[in-house]
Amino acid sequence: MAADGGFSLVEVLAAVVLFVAISASTITVLLMALKTVRENNDRVLVANVARSQIEELRVLGPDQIVPGLTYDKPAGTPDDFVVETSAQWVGAGQAASACDAASPGQAYLRIRVAASSPDLGAPAVADTIIAPEANVSDEGTAAIAINVEDHNGEPVSGVTVTAVDSTSPENSFTYLTGSDGCLYIPGLTPDRALAITVSKDGYVSNSESGDTTTSNLDAGSLAKPSLLLAPASGIDFISEKSDYPLPVGTPISWRVNETGALVNSGQTGVAVVGQWPNPSGFAAWAGCADADPGDLVQTFDFTAGGSTVAGVSAGRVELSGLPPGVDVIASPTGVCSDQGTLTVRSDVDGIVRLSLPYGLWSFSASVEREIVDGEGETVTETLSEDVTLSEPLDPAQADSTPVEFTLADQLEPPPSEFPEPSSSESPGPSLSPKASP
Repeated sequence: MAADGGFSLVEVLAAVVLFVAISASTITVLLMALKTVRENNDRVLVANVARSQIEELRVLGPDQIVPGLTYDKPAGTPDDFVVETSAQWVGAGQAASACDAASPGQAYLRIRVAASSPDLGAPAVADTIIAPEANVSDEGTAAIAINVEDHNGEPVSGVTVTAVDSTSPENSFTYLTGSDGCLYIPGLTPDRALAITVSKDGYVSNSESGDTTTSNLDAGSLAKPSLLLAPASGIDFISEKSDYPLPVGTPISWRVNETGALVNSGQTGVAVVGQWPNPSGFAAWAGCADADPGDLVQTFDFTAGGSTVAGVSAGRVELSGLPPGVDVIASPTGVCSDQGTLTVRSDVDGIVRLSLPYGLWSFSASVEREIVDGEGETVTETLSEDVTLSEPLDPAQADSTPVEFTLADQLEPPPSEFPEPSSSESPGPSLSPKASP
């Protein structure tokens, strides 16, 4: 008799696998195609938005256009679209920024509009110039070109520039720097002084007063103040050896790599924030300022707009002979004896591995145990132990320094004065059968 026809299990499984593979490939291609279509639609839309913004500005005219950078959108623009408009007065034939030109003019207003959406990698950019209806005369007036750069000398756009003239309020203004990091304001009342302040979220100046300046306005002259702002940098201090961590609260000293720089104080577990990202970097060491290891000090780079994880070198110590979960207090006894104590806790094996600033240290721990006194009552007894290093922790030491406690041994129950009874049973008496008479 012939066997029943049909597919074997292996054939069915192979067909299923092939179907899944083809389906996955097809879905991937479809998703990529949909993404391309969506990006093309957005690209056309942002280009239309940029052109619409240009047309609206032409209708306003130069007198109504806000100088510097603005974020206004044409009506009907999607909420997730970003429109940046940069407007700057320039003279005839002037190609450079007003902050770079020797004598910037007011022949026309140079406009650049950049429109972008979340799905596009690069914005759509539209450039144009808008000329005033009549020649603008700057005779008898003053002008100012405020330039803002970062730590690398690059222009910073979107900086809020606030200028205050207490004598002539008409000179006061608040605008944003354009894409070239410049803000050019002509037509100001002369013989005055402007108090200027710059700011931008997440940015810091290179000094406490670096975000402010004062500029004198003279008739027929151009004031060109320049200020520095850069994305703020932070520092997180940790141990160079991750298996020997620095306790939380360990004092850290650091300074910028500049001649005459002051030594700053920090500590592990507390981030240093709001720092100027000095290109020369900074040096850091564990301990107080007097613990400076000299030529062995480590240097690090600032991270503009981020945080630098600075792993500083320190002496490695291994504490042993402790009960589990016992707090140990580490106290400096050398040059940094006034920097306070540090507290660490033993692990399940009664061991603590940690790093400490170089120098002399002492360690103390205590534990409580219950004992039976002479009257047969249970009382609590506190056992304490202090251990002091005989030699200071030294940068040249390659291995960790052992510190041995005896608290764990002291908690062991004392040996009994009487021998333990044997666990084997003694044979009991046996009865012998009586002999027959």
